[in-house]
Amino acid sequence: MTQAPSSADHGYSFQGKFVLTGELECVTGLRIGGSTEGFEIGGLDNPVIRDPVSEEPYIPGSSLKGKLRHLLEWKLGKIERHPKHGIYTAHSCGDCPACWIFGVASDEEDVRKRSGPSRLTVRDARLTAACREKLAEPTGRLFTEIKSENALDRITSSAMPRPMERVPPGACFGIEMIFDVYRDDDRRLLHDLLTAMRLLEDSALGSSGSRGYGKVRFKNLRLVWRPLAYYSQYPPPAGAEEVWAEEVASTDKLQQKIGERVEQRAGQAAG
Repeated sequence: MTQAPSSADHGYSFQGKFVLTGELECVTGLRIGGSTEGFEIGGLDNPVIRDPVSEEPYIPGSSLKGKLRHLLEWKLGKIERHPKHGIYTAHSCGDCPACWIFGVASDEEDVRKRSGPSRLTVRDARLTAACREKLAEPTGRLFTEIKSENALDRITSSAMPRPMERVPPGACFGIEMIFDVYRDDDRRLLHDLLTAMRLLEDSALGSSGSRGYGKVRFKNLRLVWRPLAYYSQYPPPAGAEEVWAEEVASTDKLQQKIGERVEQRAGQAAG
């Protein structure tokens, strides 16, 4: 029986994981829409997405990852029509940082081989403990606010009220991103990930960004490296986890630290 080729046959070999944690703060109100199932007369028809158990608003990992990819593709000039479906969708060349970091959805085997496994995993972002306590105070609706908007009839000038639920400014969500390393050069892709995060801070997350919603910033960022040895035994051997950055205040400062560490490591390998 012929064995399937291993990942090493394609130049990929699992080396370890970077774990990036921190907080995502809402500078303006944030709205990521949820289901209107169970809508009642007189109820809100524009709700935010909530955890079905705790009823707390959260940021789906798919929403955050998708926006980061979208922004990096624009930065790299990778916006183009899908060759088969004719729509503008996720880029899938297999040969650029966007494909290497976020993965490809392609039915072409050579594209999947060139891209390799997706490097990035983005967890759902939940409210921090301090923010949860602050927003749990009685405000009419738990954890959120209702912003009333009006759509104006261009002829009659009559107003059509449109209440929007959103997470209020100042709310903080805990983030966790896992970055897998399969090649030595994968560490350099962290620079592109941080670039996407910086672009997001000057863009918007969620809906209604052009109307002021969704401005966010990352803070209190921490990056650690966990090599293969970290996972080889439990508890992990002393010193297996390497701290690359401890409680860095902003994305640009973390990007600078990552650049320094990558170049330092490259110099040590060359020496």
